[in-house]
Parts: sequence; structure tokens; C-alpha cells
Amino acid sequence: MAEIVEDYGGYQIVRETTDGYTKYHFEGPLDRLKSFENPDRARLYANVYEVTGGFREEKTGERGVPPAIARAREDVLAAYLVSNPSMGVTYVARAFDVEEDVVRNYCQMVQERAQEQREGADE
Repeated sequence: MAEIVEDYGGYQIVRETTDGYTKYHFEGPLDRLKSFENPDRARLYANVYEVTGGFREEKTGERGVPPAIARAREDVLAAYLVSNPSMGVTYVARAFDVEEDVVRNYCQMVQERAQEQREGADE
């Protein structure tokens, strides 16, 4: 069974439970873009997608970064990496050589910027 848990105007996060196992999918108008086990990571990914105006992950590999993310500000790159299921706050803090609180702040900044963009689009 699947249900939309958040709508981002053409994109949404869908919760799907099968055989007692729940996944969260970030979906666009045409297809599923990425799946997550954690709804917070799905939301963070959606916010990064919003802030960058979208990106394509084909051929980036497990720990690669799409060009649109690589060209973005450091907070966007950090948030994108945190949303990756194989990484997280601790990994990104070590990679950036900063405290975990700095990475959490970066994620919060991206989330706030995405929210401002959505509110601006509604006006």
C-alpha cells in the first residue's frame, strides 16, 4: 500500500509498506527518483532537489555527486551527502573535517531555503 506523505508541487514523497517493510520514495511526474528507509533523509533529499532546481544521478555511482550538486554551495553538498543512505552526519563531518553540529546546521539551512522557495512559488 502506498500513500503520499508530502507533496512538493509535481514531486512527492510516497510511503510504501509491503510485507511489513516501509520505504519512502521521492517521485517525480514520470518516475521514482530515489528510495529511502528513513523519511527524514527522503525529506532532506527533496529539499536539496528543490534548492538546486533538480539534478540527475545517472552514472554517479554509490558515492558520486551529480554535477549540479558539485557546483552548489558547501551546505547543499553536505546536505546531499547526508541524505545518501550509505553516509550520514558523522561521515560528512569527517569528510569535511568539521563538527557534526556544523553539518546539521548546513542541513537546516538547506531545508529553510527550500521552504522559502516553495512559499515564494505559492505567492
